[in-house]
Amino acid sequence: MRVVHVSLDPGVPVFGGKGCSVHVQEVLRVLVAAGHDVHLVTTRLGGPAPAGLEAVTVHPLDLPGGRSRAERETDLRAADARAGRVVAALVASAPGEVLVYERYALFACTAQETARALGVASVLEVNAPLPLEQARHRALADAAGAEETTRRAVAAAARVVAVSSAVGRWVSSVHGGTEVVVVPNGVDTARFAPSPPGPDRVRPEVVRIAFVGAFRPWHGVDLLVEAAGRLAARPGPEVELLLVGDGPGRPAALARAGELGLRVDAPGALDPADVPARLAAADVAVAPYPVGGGYFSPLKVAEYLACGVATVAGAVGDLASTYRDGEELLLVEPGDVDALTAALQRLRRDPARRAGLAAAGRLAVVRRGTWQRVVDRSLAGLAPGRGRGRDSEVAA
Repeated sequence: MRVVHVSLDPGVPVFGGKGCSVHVQEVLRVLVAAGHDVHLVTTRLGGPAPAGLEAVTVHPLDLPGGRSRAERETDLRAADARAGRVVAALVASAPGEVLVYERYALFACTAQETARALGVASVLEVNAPLPLEQARHRALADAAGAEETTRRAVAAAARVVAVSSAVGRWVSSVHGGTEVVVVPNGVDTARFAPSPPGPDRVRPEVVRIAFVGAFRPWHGVDLLVEAAGRLAARPGPEVELLLVGDGPGRPAALARAGELGLRVDAPGALDPADVPARLAAADVAVAPYPVGGGYFSPLKVAEYLACGVATVAGAVGDLASTYRDGEELLLVEPGDVDALTAALQRLRRDPARRAGLAAAGRLAVVRRGTWQRVVDRSLAGLAPGRGRGRDSEVAA
């Protein structure tokens, strides 16, 4: 089967290292491993193809940069039209069945409408309410246009997949009556896996507490630093923070850790291939979100669990319904430093509890949270089409 994966969001470097990039890459890996003829239509590559994706045929679409917001939105519409023409050509030239799989982007609807017009199945994967996000955090010149293209994309898709129930509710509000399949993010359980205990894991006098990710306000690294400072004043093994990643909040977080006299290992941003081993060397991993609710499905939590590390996380998104609190991980109220400190103190003093959580968390993602399962659930029961031939006319 030919699979045409469309990713037109310029904020998603498909071959980069961001969480959204990982999502695209892992879906592509599953499709390639299944033996499909995979094509990628994208406005931003972000680098060379990672290992395992060399077989993907890339169709890059250029986007001008450094212009006004209104002009950039016009550019996005033009890229969407070009993507529709690429999709039409790939459907026409396919020797057999075709599936169009698109990551939802602002001002993008033509790939979905092209697939419907040509009689091939399509999936629209929605990871965020982008018009709301864009208007709140950046700028949106044509809000009505963004909403209209979203409605058109949702209406045309044979299947809509949302990364969380909150995103699913938003999609339903955009286009009433749309059936949405909620599929949380997954994890590569072969790459993110437990490591044999090294010297850092066999020192009972030190408990290593890890965070991996961007130092951004919504990740709450400052909460972890404050909690670690409180731990240091309580009886128990010495605490060492492992802070992997970079971002605008990193200098302040490290400065505060220094003020609190904390022992810190802060290697900065690492090559993605090196992250699993560093993470697996921790005793506890933390995702200390500062605000509850949220529409995202945290990749880092799945990666922590896959590495066989006892995990503490703020109860955001669908975490409480995805994992068993107290058995597979510990969930705390987002933004509550006292609750975070208490959870970490329990694990700090109880290595058997850490081991139990680690084993159960690993088993949870192996059974329920792999990228293979994500793709299987996204495509279940969806029949691809053969198209309507080379003479089909599709508006671009």
